[in-house]
Amino acid sequence: MRGILSTVIEEAADVTLVDMEAGLEHLSRSGGTLAYADLLLVVMEPTRKSIVTAARTKTLAEELGIPRTYGLGNKARLPEDAEFFRTLCAEYAVPLVGVIPYDTGVVDADRSGTSLGVGRGEAVRAELARVIGALDGVSVNGHTA
Repeated sequence: MRGILSTVIEEAADVTLVDMEAGLEHLSRSGGTLAYADLLLVVMEPTRKSIVTAARTKTLAEELGIPRTYGLGNKARLPEDAEFFRTLCAEYAVPLVGVIPYDTGVVDADRSGTSLGVGRGEAVRAELARVIGALDGVSVNGHTA
C-alpha cells in the first residue's frame, strides 16, 4: 500500500484522498502508510476519548513529518456536540476544521449498501462542502492544496 501511495502522490495526482481504517499503525516511525501525506484529516466521534486520540495522532503525524493535521467532528447529534468538539479540540490543540451532523439517511444508505441519493443528507453535504473549501486553501510545503 505504501508503495502504491508514494507513486500516486509523487507522479500521478495533485490530490489523493485515502480513507484509512481507525488506528495509529499508519503513523509508524518506520515510514507507515501515511509517510508521504501532506495533510491528515482525523475523523472524531463526540467523545473525550476520540479527541484525546486525535491529539495523540496529531503528535505522531508531526513526528513523521506530516505538516498539517486537522480534526473533523462526526456524528454530532445534539447542538451541544459542536461546542463539545470546539472546546475539547482547543484544549488538546487539535485544529477543528468542521463538524458533520448525524444523519439517519447516511446510516440507512450504509446499511443498504447504496449511495445517499439526491435530496438526502443535505446538512452533511453542506458541511462537507464547507470543509473541502476550507482545506482547499491550506498551504502545504509552500503549495496551496
